[in-house]
Amino acid sequence: MMKLDLNESIDDKLRKTRARACFDCHEYCIIDVNNYKAIQLLQQFEKTHRGHRTQIVNLDDLKPKSPTDIIYTCISGVNKEE
Repeated sequence: MMKLDLNESIDDKLRKTRARACFDCHEYCIIDVNNYKAIQLLQQFEKTHRGHRTQIVNLDDLKPKSPTDIIYTCISGVNKEE
């Protein structure tokens, strides 16, 4: 049986994952500096959303916490939650 640290949780992976989010289009792109395809997608995302309100955020912050929250879509097609 695994013993979890008090600061560690199942959603810890989501909290550590960073993404570039566009607040105008409600889309995000996951930042992964170890993956060449993810770097190319991030560069394309930044080119497409130039002039929009973008920010680097934790992926956990983009998940809806209530039914009225805005849903953000991942443009890379790769979902890191699994």
